[in-house]
Amino acid sequence: MQAPKLRSMFRNVRTEPRRFVFRSRHLPELDAKWSERKEQIEAELAEQPAPETANNRPIRFQSANRPSSSAWRHRRRTQISGARYAILRAALIASALVWLAWKGIQWIETSDFSGVLKWMENA
Repeated sequence: MQAPKLRSMFRNVRTEPRRFVFRSRHLPELDAKWSERKEQIEAELAEQPAPETANNRPIRFQSANRPSSSAWRHRRRTQISGARYAILRAALIASALVWLAWKGIQWIETSDFSGVLKWMENA
């Protein structure tokens, strides 16, 4: 026996709620498009020559003598120096804000706000 369903005041009438659907990998129900694509790829692989006969490009490592390597080093140095300047700038701004807050607190402590308080009492 199922539990009775009570109507909620937050019920969504426009869309149906999402439901969980479990699809097992072990069931033979495969998608037809996937099967066709798999067969096509297997056929293409069967037609290709063996990897030994294919023209493979050799792997090349960049040497330190290349100009692109020095350009990369220069770019990296400028990135690091830019990051350092950004950190210094942020530290300078933070210290200035802390100093201003400290001066503001000192000003509030030394100021006499009795005139403002009297005005508020009479208002």
